[in-house]
Amino acid sequence: MSNPPLKIGDRTTSDVVVRIITDSGRDFWMHCHSEILNKNSEYFAKRLSDAWPTCQILDSRYCVEVQCSESEFNSYVNVIRLIYSNQPCCSWFGVRGTLGILRASVYLEMSQLSSLCTDYLESVPWDEHDEEEMLKIIPLMGPQYERILSRLRPVNPLQITRIFISAFRFATSSPNPNLKHELKSCYQEQIEYLLTDDDDSPLIWLENNAVVKLEVKYCVKILLDKFEGFIKIEFGALNELELRNFVSDILWVCQILTKLDMMREIVPNWVNLSQDIVNYVDKSTGVEFEIKLKLVEITARVFESISFGNVILPAVKRLDLMKIWIPYLQTIRVSIEEEKAQNFEVEIWQNLESAIIAIVSTLSLDWQGEILSEWFGSKNLTYPNLIEAFEVWCYRANSTKRRLGKERFCRNGSDQKI
Repeated sequence: MSNPPLKIGDRTTSDVVVRIITDSGRDFWMHCHSEILNKNSEYFAKRLSDAWPTCQILDSRYCVEVQCSESEFNSYVNVIRLIYSNQPCCSWFGVRGTLGILRASVYLEMSQLSSLCTDYLESVPWDEHDEEEMLKIIPLMGPQYERILSRLRPVNPLQITRIFISAFRFATSSPNPNLKHELKSCYQEQIEYLLTDDDDSPLIWLENNAVVKLEVKYCVKILLDKFEGFIKIEFGALNELELRNFVSDILWVCQILTKLDMMREIVPNWVNLSQDIVNYVDKSTGVEFEIKLKLVEITARVFESISFGNVILPAVKRLDLMKIWIPYLQTIRVSIEEEKAQNFEVEIWQNLESAIIAIVSTLSLDWQGEILSEWFGSKNLTYPNLIEAFEVWCYRANSTKRRLGKERFCRNGSDQKI
């Protein structure tokens, strides 16, 4: 007949008292058994051995004192209780409780319990506070416990590149009938996060990353080709859901390309499609006002890239762009003022107006005059306000005449001297 299992706190069979003493003066006695302690802890095995010179006797039993802080008290008590369990379970204590037990078991040299705690912490989810605790405690415990932190180690740059490329393909897969727009927006936000500078640097370092740039260029081309096919095939017939998805994705792509200094990948295509886009919106009845505003925002980013010189276009393309979009923008602006739209962003329109004035000023005086004549003949002179462009045109028209006159005089004088 086998002996009954030893139980913690059983004074009739206990031969050791473990005193947990905290720095605040708490003194907690636990009646234990040297057989259990020696089997599970090298620390207690050494303390209870004959080689330990200061083993105390208390209540006719050996006594081992364990000093700890008040915050560690529960962890040390739980460690002693766990070694009495046939199947100790860390999930009873959660992540932070198990982390405390791990620290105590390491100090008490309980290798089996330490291994159980390590396996548990490595395999369960953590919250943000858990992560902070892990980063403070685990590195101080020795290299054998660093596998717990594997999920927090820096990612291989090659793996980041692969993730980014896969996610970008997915985020530009418009239209995607199997994916709700709200869900795609979440993926797009995370891609933006990868490109966002923190205190050090963004996760994706693109300065010399030709692979990422090539993939982005390819995905943008595919998206714009699909959009071109959509507005030409669907001309006169409104598919509002697909139109909204296309416009939202292209606007998001513009934000990404601005960060990557790659707006040149979208500007020429948008310029070439401008007339088709405006025609599609004009001919299709019932286009949501929000979609029209997003088209304005995309155009604003295109105009800014051109006006800043980030993308170079021939003068005739710049002229066509102004003649196509200025009337459209005037119509949208009138609608905004009539409907008092709440999602009207003043800064976008101000930046757009500044870009228009800048682009107009780069054209020849004849073409500037053509644009200004059409603007003066329009019903809405308040937007865009081209008074500044008109003042520049007047000044140049006069000064050019004087400059050219002096230049001819100088040439004639030089010819006579020769």
